[in-house]
Amino acid sequence: MTMLSRRQMLTLTMAAGVVPLGHGRAWGAAYPEKPLRMIIPIAPGGQTDVVARLLQSTVDKRKLLPQPIAVINNAAAGGSTGTRQIRDSEPDGYTIGMFHMGLLTAPAMGVVDYDHSAFELIGQVGRTQVGMGVPADSRFKTIQDVLAEAKAKPDTITVAMNIGLLPHFVPLMFQQDAGVRFRYVQAGGGAVRLKSLLGKHTEISLFSGPELLLYEPQGIRPLVMFSEERAPDLPKIPTAREVGANTVFEERIIAFAPKGTPKDRIEVVAAALRTAMDDPELAERYKGLGIDGVFFDGVKLKGILDGLKGPITRVSEVVRNAKAEQEGKK
Repeated sequence: MTMLSRRQMLTLTMAAGVVPLGHGRAWGAAYPEKPLRMIIPIAPGGQTDVVARLLQSTVDKRKLLPQPIAVINNAAAGGSTGTRQIRDSEPDGYTIGMFHMGLLTAPAMGVVDYDHSAFELIGQVGRTQVGMGVPADSRFKTIQDVLAEAKAKPDTITVAMNIGLLPHFVPLMFQQDAGVRFRYVQAGGGAVRLKSLLGKHTEISLFSGPELLLYEPQGIRPLVMFSEERAPDLPKIPTAREVGANTVFEERIIAFAPKGTPKDRIEVVAAALRTAMDDPELAERYKGLGIDGVFFDGVKLKGILDGLKGPITRVSEVVRNAKAEQEGKK
């Protein structure tokens, strides 16, 4: 029998309707040929969860992938269990994740020993500003009130946070820049921190801009934003810079996959997410939630995240100093 060349085999295979999936991989049906699972390392109700479900429903409704996406929440251990689950999954394109800047802040806080470089980045699927809010009936009427008391009585104002993530990281940046100290209380995701404030268990917490808008009718009053300029949807709320603290940070919602996931499969998912973000109905939902619907591919996103390691390292030094101080008091 005459041995067929690789080119002849490719021609025969394509003629039979079977498409090669990529260099060095088995040939078979076009990807994906079974449902994908999207793991979200936070509890239902937070901003990242809302965005992930909007994208999932749009991709499925418009059939941007030939198979559906199943959303799975895994918020255990502040999200670190979920990110580990994604990291340790088979890199076959059938597991993807949706998370936020916790991919960078958690390792800086010593919560995990890996960052965004442990994954294949699919892209940025949203960006929002972040700020701090208090219960509507709080004794603090302005952020200046908070800073004045925090200076007079260090370690007394309680901050609901999620250890190792932005609700921990950004207030630490803020207290360093403002020359104050807060007392941190572990709570959890946005919906849990909302309950903590409304239940009077804590006094102030970090939320995304969309969460501050969403929670305002439920009894949360925004006090400060950590953006370059005042948020268009919250024009009366000052920035940290306006009160003398040079704290600027924004939340990015990140789609990613296990390390080693084939590039062509990453591109298929990225194309579906990018197209979903162009959907007029989804764009309107993003706008209503205060989310900037800017898509960056994995390459550009990696450059942005790599560049943020500097300020993140600065705050990780604050954490180390705080730990050393606590140990010295024992």
